[in-house]
Amino acid sequence: MNADSGPAWAAWTTVVPVAVGPAARERYVRVPIPFSIAPDADGAYPGLRVIDANGTEVPYAIDPARSAPAPRRLTPIDRGFVERRWTQAVFDLGAGGTLVAGLGLEIDDQLRPTYFERVALDASDDRLTWRVVRDDAIVYRVAQDSGRGDQTIAFAPTRSRWLRVRVLDPRAAFPLDGAVVERSDAPAAGLVRVSFAATPVATAAPHQQSWVFTAPAAIRPAAVAFSDAGGAYARHATVQSSDDGTEWSDAGDAPIARFADGGAQTSFAFGERTARRWRVVVDNGDDPPVAGLQPVLLARRHDLVFAAAPAASYRVLAGNPAATAPAYDLGERLAHAAWRADPATLREPVANASYRDTRPIADRFPWLLSGALALVAAVLGAVALRTVRAARTDP
Repeated sequence: MNADSGPAWAAWTTVVPVAVGPAARERYVRVPIPFSIAPDADGAYPGLRVIDANGTEVPYAIDPARSAPAPRRLTPIDRGFVERRWTQAVFDLGAGGTLVAGLGLEIDDQLRPTYFERVALDASDDRLTWRVVRDDAIVYRVAQDSGRGDQTIAFAPTRSRWLRVRVLDPRAAFPLDGAVVERSDAPAAGLVRVSFAATPVATAAPHQQSWVFTAPAAIRPAAVAFSDAGGAYARHATVQSSDDGTEWSDAGDAPIARFADGGAQTSFAFGERTARRWRVVVDNGDDPPVAGLQPVLLARRHDLVFAAAPAASYRVLAGNPAATAPAYDLGERLAHAAWRADPATLREPVANASYRDTRPIADRFPWLLSGALALVAAVLGAVALRTVRAARTDP
């Protein structure tokens, strides 16, 4: 199936229709950038464009910020470490019944510069009965990657007065100092699972387990998580990346473990880089392979935000490696405004019926230049040989 983007966009190979719900007026919409659209080496998307049904370019922003409200910091009223279970802290939001949909955790980076922790959040109206709001949130920080990370927990809006945060690290107390209340309309950020399954591969070492992820387009994972059959183990895992599947470079490594008393550490973060092939290797030492062990890659989700008119249709264009990043002021304007974006979804990518390769011939057919040079060299060699022979036979 093809879609026609028009002659002005003939250099883009792929068209992704956007499903925008009906509305009575213009508003902002938000769509996640799919992993089938590859970022560049720096994680940016310079070739991305949004157009309407007439082929008119529409300004967009990627992961735009909101005008920051006055921060409301919370100090835990109760904090402690449950040995071999978790670190927990209780926060009192007050009796006002404010609608809250997120917490930004304040963590002492000096005591724990690098971490990747699963976090549970419970809510209570009386501080006696607690209900689980989330048990799968992730907070992380990578000191070796300029402190990149995410300490925000997003959840369904609640008016409960008390919130309890449990950092599910059984090994030691976690340096959780406080929290900042997030706006109720903040987007759900964080890491999402990439949709490419791992393929087990044989290794030269008899006690190693190895898996390879091969994506249709280059991706930038930020963490790996393991599932298992529930048995106890303690191993060391390494994540590697490759552009060609032959030369591999280490992206990160860490211990993974599950203990009989219930403690577990089965995921870790690493420095982001763009590559199509990823390999996960678990070193079992002299122990047998871990039963049921299976890795998944997690990546940061990036959202595309643009203004959508009522009853209009839009398309996202991708697949032009020669395109340079556009310069829109939308992101700067949104950073100084109160706004919200309605969710929209991307349809399946289709080929651009108007596609025409506009690159120079040398870029389109690199073998042509080398072939021409070889031909010229052969002709020059033949001429030189004839000249030498003629010189030898000339009286």
